[in-house]
Amino acid sequence: MVAAACLTLGLIELSIALGQPRRAARLLFALSAGTVACVSGLELALMRTNVLAEWWALMRLLDIAVGVMLVSLTAFIWMYFGNGRKWLAVAVPVLYALGLAFDYLPGAPAGSGMTYQTVAGFRTVETFGGVSFHMAEGMPNPWNVFPYLAVLAQIAFVTDASVRWTRSGGDRRPVVVGGAIVFFFLCAGLQAGLVETGVLDMPYMISWAYLAVLMAMSIELNADVLAGARLASQLRESERRMDLASAAADLGLWTWDVGHDTIWATSRARAMFGFTESEHINRARFFGALHRDDREPTKQALDDALTSDVGYDVEYRVLLPEGRIRWIAARGQVERDRRGEPILMRGVVLDISARRATELELQRLHSELAHASRVSMMGQLASALAHELSQPLGAILRNTEAAELFIEHDPPDLDELRAILVDIRHDDQRAGAVIDRLRALLKRRSFAPRVLSLSDELASVAALARSESLSRKVALEIDAAPELPLVMGDPVQLQQVLLNLILNAMDAVEGGTAARRKVTLRAQRYREGEVEVAVEDSGPGIAPERLERLFEPFFTTKANGMGIGLSISHTIIEAHGGRIWAENNAGEGATFRFTLPLAGAATPS
Repeated sequence: MVAAACLTLGLIELSIALGQPRRAARLLFALSAGTVACVSGLELALMRTNVLAEWWALMRLLDIAVGVMLVSLTAFIWMYFGNGRKWLAVAVPVLYALGLAFDYLPGAPAGSGMTYQTVAGFRTVETFGGVSFHMAEGMPNPWNVFPYLAVLAQIAFVTDASVRWTRSGGDRRPVVVGGAIVFFFLCAGLQAGLVETGVLDMPYMISWAYLAVLMAMSIELNADVLAGARLASQLRESERRMDLASAAADLGLWTWDVGHDTIWATSRARAMFGFTESEHINRARFFGALHRDDREPTKQALDDALTSDVGYDVEYRVLLPEGRIRWIAARGQVERDRRGEPILMRGVVLDISARRATELELQRLHSELAHASRVSMMGQLASALAHELSQPLGAILRNTEAAELFIEHDPPDLDELRAILVDIRHDDQRAGAVIDRLRALLKRRSFAPRVLSLSDELASVAALARSESLSRKVALEIDAAPELPLVMGDPVQLQQVLLNLILNAMDAVEGGTAARRKVTLRAQRYREGEVEVAVEDSGPGIAPERLERLFEPFFTTKANGMGIGLSISHTIIEAHGGRIWAENNAGEGATFRFTLPLAGAATPS
């Protein structure tokens, strides 16, 4: 009966231990329960034998089983309580090993062991109910004091650990188990000692006292089961609340078990990816659902989150079974073990298809507005550009008329004709360059950044604005630092920004005297990884209360202005990864500045 009880609870504890990550204490208790079951079987066998050699063999096995029980219970208490005096824990196996060594000493006399030096024989004893059993009679071995000292050390160790736990403010559960173990060793040690001294006329029966330990552990196991049931109920309620909250926020929840490569996802998250409720999801299946162009960036973001402390934050497209594309925003955080290795990643997914569609529509509208702004700006430059084109066209006409006169000579002057043709070609190229610049500015196109030479772009803009500066009698100067580094940008949009700032500067100086009408275009290194471009004028400056509002849509300081030029310029520069601002000069006038990232450090949005 004792063996059956020990094996039953021991197997239960073993099955629980094998299903838990922190299982050392339960494994040790299962070992001790199994060992006590063996002890009870050996006790029963000793009652039935009267053969000396068999009795000695059983006693040696019993001594070993008791030693394993002592050590396993000591280790169990150490793991279960998490405290206790280490020297007492070490003393238990050391003291018992000293006594057990007598069983295996090379020079030990035959027919002797740890319990008895010699066994004279057996006698039959009858107990209540008419049951008889055999008992050995012999001379006790002095070495038998070490096992009893081991038991005392065990009792002291368990008592000390229980007291420490109570003083530290812990609950009473370990105290119940510790008290049961102390009771077991007191009863077992007392019964064995009284049998060996002849006070009790009965066989060894120490295993029955272990029932107190089984009872205490059963109580604790029952408490664990009840706590687990309450926790499961709370968890289900928490999951229901979480599902309601995530449904209200249109969020999908997911957890990736990194070691087993399995992904758990809520119904909402599965629906976002087109996965069925029963479909198994792992890393390969997840990446298989993504758009081909988004797989590598998503994989890189995932690897960065696993190998560093950065969070998982990425947006990607999902190819749905019916052929549609859905935009998903995913956020996640990695959980690590004590060694820092990733074990889990938890996160959320959100359908951002509507937001993306809105962003694309805004981008389209912004492109159209920027195009309209350029067309409007070309209207302002129309007369100057007409003059810019009339010069080469007039020169071509005059050279053509001169060539006709030279052809009438006999013989014609071929050298003069060649010079006229060279002039016609140069004037044609000049007119073609003006038309190309106009076509680039007037063409509706999308944002297309590339590596640019800022010096070349400043020269191109100055050429476009040269006629306007001549007609307005405004001095336009370029002050660019030598060997400016390359930048990343869209040439047409950057020219649009520069032209807008230059025309605004010309408007600002128009009311001054001819000698003070000056606009300076500067470019220099700003700080690490950036270049600064500045358009400086010599006008009256900007009222301080208006500086903060200059880049707001539809805010203008001009009588006939639309208030979109600076707003569009602000959007363009931000799209390039830079910033734009205005400030009054120390003396007179104002300066508009913007920065651009270098080609190697650019991160355009």
